[in-house]
This record gives sequence, structure tokens and C-alpha cells, in this order.
Amino acid sequence: MPHLPPEWLHHLPVLTSFRLGSCDRSGQPQVCRALAADALPDGRMLVLLAERAAPRVVAALRETGQAALLMTSPRTNRTLHVKGRDARVEPGLPEHAALLAHCHRRLAVEIAEVDGFGSAAPVVANWYRVDLCEMVAVRFSISGAWDQTPGPHAGQPVALLPA
Repeated sequence: MPHLPPEWLHHLPVLTSFRLGSCDRSGQPQVCRALAADALPDGRMLVLLAERAAPRVVAALRETGQAALLMTSPRTNRTLHVKGRDARVEPGLPEHAALLAHCHRRLAVEIAEVDGFGSAAPVVANWYRVDLCEMVAVRFSISGAWDQTPGPHAGQPVALLPA
């Protein structure tokens, strides 16, 4: 299974803002704010989100298995876009709590560092106010990845490493 190269794996901890999208069988796109994301040791992506905040995205993922994840640093605009075609939606697990807490802390710090957003802490805290039983974990293999960081290399494919 293809996986991200080391230079992108190194950047994942600072990519703290997440958007997850999918489309239903009719091709209708759906998108939501995800709460956390990381690369798993086997190369697949793990994305955590509150199902109550994204029922259409979760339904589309279950229907088609198609996933598009955008991971961004609000402070630097460094952005990675990954796609997969085999997404599976599973219940959130107790072991996901540490990743959720890490991503919450990192996003709060990044948002505070962006001019004009110093008072966003209550908004960020509200996004992460989710019980584990309300959270779902989405796992998918990476079928493609692109560097979407603004600048001359925006849109360039990321060379995935073979399985």
C-alpha cells in the first residue's frame, strides 16, 4: 500500500486544521471539519470526527468509500491533500483520545499565533467538546497526495512510497 514520504510524515504533527470530504453515489460532494488526523504505521490515514457534526459526510463515506483529506497549518498555510478510495468508518476508540487531545492543543496554539484570532480558544474548545461515543474513526489507504501549500509548487503531486 502506498504511503507518504518521510518529509511529509515529519510535517503531519504541525498540520492542525483538517477538512474531510466525500461524495455520495450521485456525486454530490460533502465536506466537514475533522478533529484529528495522522498516518498509521501501515501507511493508511486515520481521521477522527464528530459524527453528529458531519452526518452527510459519514453517510457518503459509507456509501462510496471515497475520502479527500486536507490538512493545513493555519499559521504557515503548509497544506497536504490526500485522497483514498477504500475509506471505512469505525467507532472511535479509547486509544484515539490521545491523538484528539494532541490535535486540540496544537490547533489552539496555532490559532492563537495567527493575528486576529487570539480569542478563538472558546470556539476551538467547542469543536473538540465531543464524547468518545460520538466520535468516528475513518481509515483509508492513500491513492494520491498533493502539496497544496500556496506558492510555486501548489498542486504538485507528492511522490508516494511503494508498499
